[in-house]
Amino acid sequence: MALNIKDEEMLSQIEHLARLRRVKKMDVIRDALSQAMEKENSKKSVRELLAPVLEKAARIGTSSTMTWEEHKRASDEEWGEE
Repeated sequence: MALNIKDEEMLSQIEHLARLRRVKKMDVIRDALSQAMEKENSKKSVRELLAPVLEKAARIGTSSTMTWEEHKRASDEEWGEE
């Protein structure tokens, strides 16, 4: 299957890199795609990125033993909405 690249600048860059490396243009494209896929696959998920923060939050826990109703009453009192 042929690949028709209409972007002249991109085609020029592919051809230039192929000449420098002394490889086919398709090898340049294949290598670029391979590197891009490796980069995407090595990215951490949101869960992995948040894991340290969630662990710390779990260790710290909550400093309040108030129920929701107690918080509501205290908030209402602070705002004068008794």
